[in-house]
Amino acid sequence: MMSTPFLLLFGLAALPSLGQEAAPSLATYRVRRFSVGVLGTYNGVGVQSDYRFTPRWGVKLAGVQQFGYERAAEYGRAGIGLLTYSLLTNAKVVEPVVGVGAVYSLYHWALAGGSGAVTDLNVGAGFGTNLRFSDRFRTGFNIFAVNGFRAEYQRGDMVVTGRRVVVFPTLTLDFLL
Repeated sequence: MMSTPFLLLFGLAALPSLGQEAAPSLATYRVRRFSVGVLGTYNGVGVQSDYRFTPRWGVKLAGVQQFGYERAAEYGRAGIGLLTYSLLTNAKVVEPVVGVGAVYSLYHWALAGGSGAVTDLNVGAGFGTNLRFSDRFRTGFNIFAVNGFRAEYQRGDMVVTGRRVVVFPTLTLDFLL
């Protein structure tokens, strides 16, 4: 009868031989430099474009219209610019990506007979995974976080009163050109 330490040593000695065969490399779709698409969150929709200046590094621009405000004349808009990096993977259809950049926000308010706009320029970051179904189409699920602002009505005007991190889960559809 073999002892437990001997079995453990035998098993550990066999481990290096398991990794000797390299996994077959999956063919990847051609890297496309430019894409356009749409995005949607729980409270907004928008358009986006992506330009890759290398196979891994690129820039993403998006414009978003927010909805669901309490008063009919209120709305929010955002312009987003991110420097992106596509992570390496062996999977043909999976494209993980991370990004960091700037966010310009505009909140149009209408209250107590007055109206106006509060604007803000701040930082944002995102990460997610795109699934590539063909050479010219991909869809993705991304998480975007921004250092947003809180606004309150004070002395007849809307003013920024604080900061908060806002997280947006986002679905995307892109057409690769």
